[in-house]
Amino acid sequence: MQTHMTFIASSSDSGPRPADSRPSRARRTRAIAITAVVASAALAGMGLVWLLAPGLNPFGNGSMASLLSEVSGPTVVAAVTLALAVAGLALAMLFARGDRDPHRVLNGVGAAAVAVAIGLTLGSMGIIAYAGYLFGFAAVAAGVFTIIVTLVRAPRLGLLLLAGVVVVTSAAVWLAGLTLDGLVEFAVAFSSALAADAPNLAVAAVVVVDALACAAIAITELHAAPAGQRFEAWLVRHRRMLTVLAALGPLPYAVARASWLTPWPLFGPEAAGIPPAMLTTGLMLGAGAVAASLLTLGLILPWGRRFPRWMPRIGGRPVPTAGAVVPGSIAAAVLCVSAVPMFVTVVGHAGAVIDGLVVNLVLPLWFWGPMLALAVWAYAAWRGAEDGE
Repeated sequence: MQTHMTFIASSSDSGPRPADSRPSRARRTRAIAITAVVASAALAGMGLVWLLAPGLNPFGNGSMASLLSEVSGPTVVAAVTLALAVAGLALAMLFARGDRDPHRVLNGVGAAAVAVAIGLTLGSMGIIAYAGYLFGFAAVAAGVFTIIVTLVRAPRLGLLLLAGVVVVTSAAVWLAGLTLDGLVEFAVAFSSALAADAPNLAVAAVVVVDALACAAIAITELHAAPAGQRFEAWLVRHRRMLTVLAALGPLPYAVARASWLTPWPLFGPEAAGIPPAMLTTGLMLGAGAVAASLLTLGLILPWGRRFPRWMPRIGGRPVPTAGAVVPGSIAAAVLCVSAVPMFVTVVGHAGAVIDGLVVNLVLPLWFWGPMLALAVWAYAAWRGAEDGE
C-alpha cells in the first residue's frame, strides 16, 4: 500500500470562570475517562488472548509489524501490551477523580509515557495504510455529496467544483488511461481487502484510540501545571502558523499522486505501466491527501468556526468544538503512532537509505503528525478560551 485571534483570555488566568464551565469540564473528563477505560480494557483483552494463543497475534504471525515485534517475539509483544493496558486502566481511574486528585501532574506525565509507549510498541505502518484507504474513500464519497448539495444550494460553488472534477476525470481517462473496468476492479479489491483485514483493522483502531485517550489524559492533567498553561497560551498565539504547517504535511503526497495524470508519474510505474486499478487507488489516496489539507485549514478558516450556509440543516450554526477536535485528534494519533515505524522500516529496509528518506519526505508522517496534533490542541485551547472553559 503506497502509500489548522489573539488569545483573548490566557488559560493561565486565575480569575473567575463562567458558571457553566465546570459541568462542561466534568463532561469532558468523564468522556475521556470512559474512552480510556474501554480502550485499555480492549487492549488488555487482546494482550491476554495473544499470550494464550500466540498464533492470533498479528505482530507474531507477520500480518502486522511494529518496532517491538521487529526485535522480539510475540510473547514479549503480548506481555508488554497487557502491561501497558493495565497502566492505562489505572491512569484512567485516577483521572476520573478530576480536581480531587492531588497528583494530577504526575498522572499526566505517566499518561504521556503510556501513550508514547503504545505508539512505539504497537504502532505499525499498517495503521496509516488502513487509515489512508478508508479516508481516501470517504473523501471521494464526501466530495461527490458536496458537489450535489452545492449545485442545489450554492450553484456557483457547485459548478466550480463540478468543473474541477470534470477536468481531473478527463485527464485521468484520456491521459492516464482510467477505465470503468479499472474502477470495478479497484472496488472489488478494496472491499475484499477490508473484509480480509477486519481483525487487524480492529487491532489498529484499539491501538489508536487507547494512545489518543492516554494523550488526552496527559494534556488535561498537565493543564493543571503553570507550565502547561503557558504552553497552551503559546499554542493559541501561534495557532495559524501551526495549522498552516500541518496543512502542508499531506501536500507532497498529493502532488506525487497528481503526477500520475501526466507523462511523468512520480513514485509509481512508468506512465504506460500504471494499471487502471492502481491508477484509481493512487487518485483516491491523492484526493484524501488534498481533503486532509483542506480540513486542516478549517481550524483557522471561518468555516471551522461556523458551518457554511449551503450545508443542509446545520448551515450557519457554530461548529461544536468536539466536531473538529475529535476527528482531528484521531487523525493526529494515526499519523503519530505510524511515524516512527514508517521511518525506521522504510529507511532500514529500502534498497538505499536515500530512497527511504525520500519516501519519508513525500509522506512526512514524522512532521505531519506532531504538527497536526499541535494545531488541533491550539484550536481546542482557543475555542475553550472563547467559551470560558
